[in-house]
Amino acid sequence: MVFTVDFLLNERRTKMRKKIILCVGVLLMLAAFVLGGMKLLRVKEARQSGICLAFDDYYPDNWESYFDLFDEYGVNVTFFVTLYEPTDFCYKAIDRGHEIGFHTAGHVPVPEMSEEQLKEQILDPMERFKEQGIELTSFAYPGGARNEDTDKFLLEHFNLVRCAYKYQVNGKDVLRHGVVESMPIDFHYYSLKEESEEAFKNRIDSMMEELSNNVGAVASIYSHGIDDGAEWCVSEKRLRYIFEKADEYGLKFYTFKELQKD
Repeated sequence: MVFTVDFLLNERRTKMRKKIILCVGVLLMLAAFVLGGMKLLRVKEARQSGICLAFDDYYPDNWESYFDLFDEYGVNVTFFVTLYEPTDFCYKAIDRGHEIGFHTAGHVPVPEMSEEQLKEQILDPMERFKEQGIELTSFAYPGGARNEDTDKFLLEHFNLVRCAYKYQVNGKDVLRHGVVESMPIDFHYYSLKEESEEAFKNRIDSMMEELSNNVGAVASIYSHGIDDGAEWCVSEKRLRYIFEKADEYGLKFYTFKELQKD
């Protein structure tokens, strides 16, 4: 009788060990599958080209009214704000997946600033933002005015400094820490050239095609507001065209801060 009980106990222990070994094996396989999938995802994301879309100055009501449009296309943007401290809009934008970048407190051209103005217009507001929970890591030049000295100064305080007026394709490594050009999509710049809708589409198509033909390439574009025909704005129609073409070409919309984490 004792022999029978011991035998049954040993048999149960053996079955239990087999089950434990099987479970551990399954868990290891699942872990390998998940880790492998994550690695493949990271590789895919590193190789995926895209666009950084930004809006400059400070038009919170206009920008916020288009949050749903951005969500519709899965687009995250960077708002380069001219503020002395964060507002409710800043927190709302971040909650929706967007970035708050900086554009000086009062839209003053950086090369014209004195040391005191650099502190008042850039350094002090940066500290106030940080104290209130928002770290500013991206900067856009007001009016595009810049020089080598201002680039050097700003890169001591920001990871990314964005210029203006020029189309440029960069590798993602440049956007981690560096200075990049950016192409305007405002009506202001192209109404002077009487750009037709067809010409606008051709310009966007050309950019999309170049990006899609490169690995891990990024182009920066910007406007100020969203309105049909207003001088310093881009229309909703044109934005939708950009979003739809980007999707067609398999391009992703990045915030500048997102790329700084790669």
